Amino acid sequence: MDFQQSVTKENLARAYAAECQEGARYQFLAQKAQQEGYQYIMTYVRSLAKNEMSHAKLFFNKISELGGQDVQNIEIKAGYPFRTGELVDIFKIEAENERMSGESIYPKFADIARDEGFKDVADLFDKVAKVEITHKNILTNFYQGLKKGTLYKCKTGVHSFKCDECGTIVEGKSAPKTCPLCNNGQGYFRIDFSII
Repeated sequence: MDFQQSVTKENLARAYAAECQEGARYQFLAQKAQQEGYQYIMTYVRSLAKNEMSHAKLFFNKISELGGQDVQNIEIKAGYPFRTGELVDIFKIEAENERMSGESIYPKFADIARDEGFKDVADLFDKVAKVEITHKNILTNFYQGLKKGTLYKCKTGVHSFKCDECGTIVEGKSAPKTCPLCNNGQGYFRIDFSII
């Protein structure tokens, strides 16, 4: 099928726009986490933003590769979430967005690309879908840890908590409220999702 006439072209453009929006929303989420004292979460969420922008670039490059100079403007119609709220609620919302991308939207786009003869695009959608499921799991863990108050507490036994600022490691059932070396708050300690 001719790329210019394909649904795949529009799906790539929709995916590009969605990934750009997710990258921006994660930057906003990182700022909110930092404002609330969750330095490590801020760093983690910024890495998710970087991942989303990397996906956007992959989709952009694929459009350029397949469409060449003929792609001037792609009209798309799509909905994009503009929901806000408390930090914990935003994690739940974004986890659901990632779930939909990874389990529904990108697999559907991959099937369409395959049907239209764009195997490499289908593979790209499949690979990005797997990353989106990983993002969903991370965001769900943040949500559950914040919601239950277990973000910095072990389920059982003793665990090591590392300050992301100075590197101090503290053993205990929970991360200290402040680092004993640099005095930064609990939000600077690394989170091991197996403990929450």
